[in-house]
Amino acid sequence: MLTQPADTEVMLDEEDDLSGIYWTPPGELERKFAHRNLAEAISERNLDCVKLFGADAFEIPSAFPAGFLNVAIDTAAQQACGIYRIFYNSRDYATRPEWFSCKDMDTDEVFGSVYARLEKLGVFDWYQHGGSPERFMDDDAATSL
Repeated sequence: MLTQPADTEVMLDEEDDLSGIYWTPPGELERKFAHRNLAEAISERNLDCVKLFGADAFEIPSAFPAGFLNVAIDTAAQQACGIYRIFYNSRDYATRPEWFSCKDMDTDEVFGSVYARLEKLGVFDWYQHGGSPERFMDDDAATSL
């Protein structure tokens, strides 16, 4: 957390973690731009009740582009799923989405939950420590551009 004492100098708490990924405010994503993993995840749902959102992801603290977070929210079932997507070495990689309850969550909270699930799996470690994303991505969905 940032704190600002009376002398207006900004201080960082020792608890601040300046690593990881942040994302832009989510915007609506057209179905035709959805990765096939997300398209497959929503294919069995009532598409009139599914909203798609996307956000650009950036690395902290450098603000270097780090891919995309794409989310599907089924408003009728109150469930959501999401993917991390990246274009790397001329290929389009994406994780597999898993549906979870998003009851009483707004869009920002859904994105936070998707990020937390992916982070827990170690999906972003490849980016932060070097390497390549293949280990965490769905091989079947990696297509050449």
